[in-house]
Amino acid sequence: MPELNWQSPLSISASHRVWWTHDALSNNGDFWREVLAGLEGHCLAFVDSGVAAAWPNLPQRLHELFQKSGASLHLHAIESMPGGEMCKDGLQHAERVARACFEHGVSRRGCVIAIGGGAVLDTVGFGAAMAHRGVPVIRVATSTLSQGDSAMGVKCGVNQFGHKNALGTFCAPHAVICCERLLSTLPFEHWLGGFSEAVKIALLKDESLFSDIESAAPALVARNMDAARPILRRSGQLHRDHILKSGDPFEQGSSRPLDHGHWAAHRLEALSHWQLPHGQAVAIGMALDSCIAAHLGLCSEQHCNRLLHLLQSVGLPCWNPLLNPLSRLHEGLEHFRQHLGGQLALALVTAPGAFVEVNDLSLPALQAAVNRLEAMQRQTTGRHDGT
Repeated sequence: MPELNWQSPLSISASHRVWWTHDALSNNGDFWREVLAGLEGHCLAFVDSGVAAAWPNLPQRLHELFQKSGASLHLHAIESMPGGEMCKDGLQHAERVARACFEHGVSRRGCVIAIGGGAVLDTVGFGAAMAHRGVPVIRVATSTLSQGDSAMGVKCGVNQFGHKNALGTFCAPHAVICCERLLSTLPFEHWLGGFSEAVKIALLKDESLFSDIESAAPALVARNMDAARPILRRSGQLHRDHILKSGDPFEQGSSRPLDHGHWAAHRLEALSHWQLPHGQAVAIGMALDSCIAAHLGLCSEQHCNRLLHLLQSVGLPCWNPLLNPLSRLHEGLEHFRQHLGGQLALALVTAPGAFVEVNDLSLPALQAAVNRLEAMQRQTTGRHDGT
């Protein structure tokens, strides 16, 4: 028996602050004064290369806003960061962020600003988390995917060893800013991709949101911001509420309902060498999970067809050739089980707003789901070819 045994609970308190704004770059500084409150010293900004190209005056505007805010921070440098999964491929870009913190004297009293889509927020966040064991991060989300989902989380990471988000950590952002104006230059594929996460959270938690997305589908494809705004904000709220209020923000347990559709999505992204965008991969993963649920009798055919139709209505795919051969796809289940730390736990939707957790998935059930999606793809292609 040990002579001493010290045990005490340890709790960590953090604030999770999110601002939704039409234009984070055109106010008089009051907005940024509130965002930057509590920080001092030096600051760095990393901007998604796509955003930097679309908004060439952004660096000048940031410097002006910092001056108007009267904050006790000096914006030392603004650098470009490759957008998309390219920046998450290994540690190179995350290490660059960490190194820059030391080169520019950014301490844990200062901050790093990440401006971009989810991949840039992940990479810059991880780099800042490594520097000094954690430099505060401000996330400026510039994609529908990051505004409706990833920017709301408390984790960041990069891809390594052929696995999605293999290296990373948990860290609550100092602030999250969702700027509508920056969505206006988002490439169309990525504009649509973000709504896959809105469909996912609606499937899991909010039937009315699911119906709203169905009604708004034509307007979303037309890039109508008035239609997109309430859907993105509700999606962000539901993701944030689950993370902060479910009792497991740092994923100590094995249940991961927010990973619905993601086991296959992550596998497809890796198989495509990160060329398949995350939003589109999630759409395919949800389609697959829905077909699995229908095959197992966990949801009705009507529900499965309703989801598949909705995904197509908002311009999202339900099929990718990388679903075959099945052996490669099936490896993704084992990767996901390892990620969970033991028992497999798949959230399969039974109806909008309801799901069950499945702890085993047979190859015949997976094969039946893949076959169904492939047959649907052939029918769709045949109609488009006029055959």
